Amino acid sequence: RAIATNALSLLDEWKTPPGTQPDGLFSREQFRHWLEEIKDSCTKSGHLDVALFKVGEVLFYGPPEPEGLWIDQAVAEAFNSVDAEKMRRGFEAEAYNSRGLHIIDPTGKPEKELAEQYRRKADEVENAGYQRFAVTLRGLSKSYDRDAERNIAEHNLEKLS
Repeated sequence: RAIATNALSLLDEWKTPPGTQPDGLFSREQFRHWLEEIKDSCTKSGHLDVALFKVGEVLFYGPPEPEGLWIDQAVAEAFNSVDAEKMRRGFEAEAYNSRGLHIIDPTGKPEKELAEQYRRKADEVENAGYQRFAVTLRGLSKSYDRDAERNIAEHNLEKLS
């Protein structure tokens, strides 16, 4: 039980994407090799969906592309794969959870800013050819838009009471 608790704690705190070198540089080849190994071993063990979700969470912290894209192309390619739906869901979950505790702003301004940030990111990855990943980012954007609208509506209801 203690081993399982420690393993879960380690996984929850994991923020360094595989392929990240000690000097901070990112090795696409190491990342791709690691991802294939994970897919193979977790398919055999029956844990593929859970593993891919966790991979998506960790890849939220992936490095930017040296040529200018906000995310490394090897990571974007992985997210864009036909079989990467669980990874994209993990990324989406970590995007929400990475925000941590926050105060609800009745103007919805923080959520509107996040919505715009994810719209820009979606446009960038779509222009780079990663349409499936762009759909996930647009979903995040729409969700933050809805959160902003809800915060504003709830604040307006409170003012009427």
